[in-house]
Amino acid sequence: MRKKCNKTDCPAPKGLCLEHASNDHPKCEHWQGTQTDQSVDIQKKVNGKAKSLPWTGEPFQPTDIEIVSQRSSPLIIGMVGSAEAGKTSYLGMLYTLLFNGIKFNYWSFAGSSTLAAWETLAQYLKIKPHGKVEFAPPTPSNPDYYSLYHLALKRGKLFRDVLFADSSGEVFNIWSEDTQDQNAENARWIYEKSNAFIFMVDSVALIRRRGAAKSEIVQMAEQLAANLKGRPVAVVWSKADEIGNIRETIKSALSDDLSQVLGDAQVFEVSNFSKSDPDILCHQNNIAVTEYLLEKLNETKNIKLVPQVGASDDLFFNYRGSCGHE
Repeated sequence: MRKKCNKTDCPAPKGLCLEHASNDHPKCEHWQGTQTDQSVDIQKKVNGKAKSLPWTGEPFQPTDIEIVSQRSSPLIIGMVGSAEAGKTSYLGMLYTLLFNGIKFNYWSFAGSSTLAAWETLAQYLKIKPHGKVEFAPPTPSNPDYYSLYHLALKRGKLFRDVLFADSSGEVFNIWSEDTQDQNAENARWIYEKSNAFIFMVDSVALIRRRGAAKSEIVQMAEQLAANLKGRPVAVVWSKADEIGNIRETIKSALSDDLSQVLGDAQVFEVSNFSKSDPDILCHQNNIAVTEYLLEKLNETKNIKLVPQVGASDDLFFNYRGSCGHE
């Protein structure tokens, strides 16, 4: 239906108006200038679709993972560490370096569905006019709070969707004491679902709280190792520009404990403050942490599981198909 005059028996010619004998007929109070019911319905459908876009650029929640899992099986890297250990700041620095052209050795950036979230993290690391850096606020300790940051990466023809799972340090402290505590739900989810882990060691906490901080870190590492099942771990000493101020006895004892608990986990020292350009702690090691885990995960993708040989005398239970072992 076309737009029309709603005045009964209006004799005005099509496109004109008795009240406004010109093309100004839309100004007439009787002119029905609204859209037809059909067009309104169409517009509602369009608006509804716009409001239900599958991604917003904000951090993913677990239910959002299907957005990227339709094209690949995403890899999840869990961020593990106490409160203020630098988990969120590490992610902010990783994005800042990638945004400023620092590259992985073997992987290239291929997109992200959480760019708004990454940008928010990066904003906190920018030097303010007074010369200081304001770090991201503490991650909420609500056990239902999730922050999953997405990166799409390519290596030749190989494509990977990677999700960095961040959560509150307070929640991880609860989890390290009791994995089944109802207030540790998101830490438990991260531990169960992650393919690899970044384990943060807070250098400043070791300076200020010494043995208490060491015990807390070791306890969390032991919980991380309890059911690791071969998943790779990168041990990251954060705020490493201060690492020289840690008592040598504490640093040495903690290093030995972590080596014993986490085995051959690769150890890195990172900082968000560069003393030179390029800076090893800042520009190189931040990138190297993630690339190390990507390489470890890329190695494991080719592992073939050996079928278990049945111990039963029943031929039915022992049958493994026509390609049985030689």
